[in-house]
Amino acid sequence: MLAFIKEHRLLVPKEPLVVAVSGGPDSVCLLHLLANMKVPGLKLHVAHLNHKLRPEADDDARYMAALARKLKLPATIEARDVKSHRQKHRQTLEEAARQVRYQFLSEVASRIGASRVAVAHTRDDHVETILLHIVRGSGTRGLRGLEPLAKLRCQDGGEITVIRPLLEVSRSETLDYCSEYKLEPRLDTTNLSLSPLRNRIRHQLIPLLKS
Repeated sequence: MLAFIKEHRLLVPKEPLVVAVSGGPDSVCLLHLLANMKVPGLKLHVAHLNHKLRPEADDDARYMAALARKLKLPATIEARDVKSHRQKHRQTLEEAARQVRYQFLSEVASRIGASRVAVAHTRDDHVETILLHIVRGSGTRGLRGLEPLAKLRCQDGGEITVIRPLLEVSRSETLDYCSEYKLEPRLDTTNLSLSPLRNRIRHQLIPLLKS
């Protein structure tokens, strides 16, 4: 991962870095890897958002608070009402959650003086995104999928610079890593639902293509 970070110049020297951590295997793996990397001047700040969509969300927040303390890292853990945002802006639940999440991350970055936010998208997410674009009728631009470094538009009109250090790592590798280090990440049950198109691509289309 360090070679990938250096190749794409993902880190800004001597600047704090916000790490978005949901509590799932991918983000917990990312946080633990960054926390144990020997990068001079790297100062991590954990950011966890409770979307208030699942009964176990409060437990996820407590898990993340405990993990941040264990790693001796500062953390911002907040809750926001995604359902109200969805109704107000007439969005799908997935769109609303994404918009609220990135607005939160942007605010945390601004608060601590960070210019970038690390997210835990993996090689699997990259493939899913490309297939999602194809299914939705994207042009050739959509075939690029996810990029190691990207600027995303936030709800307030501002931009957030996102880095993806795990883009060459598979989801199964993050699971193996968490198991090896006994990190016991949380399970987001909404990832098992077949309602969102991305989940249908993940659980139905990709296995079909592999077969």
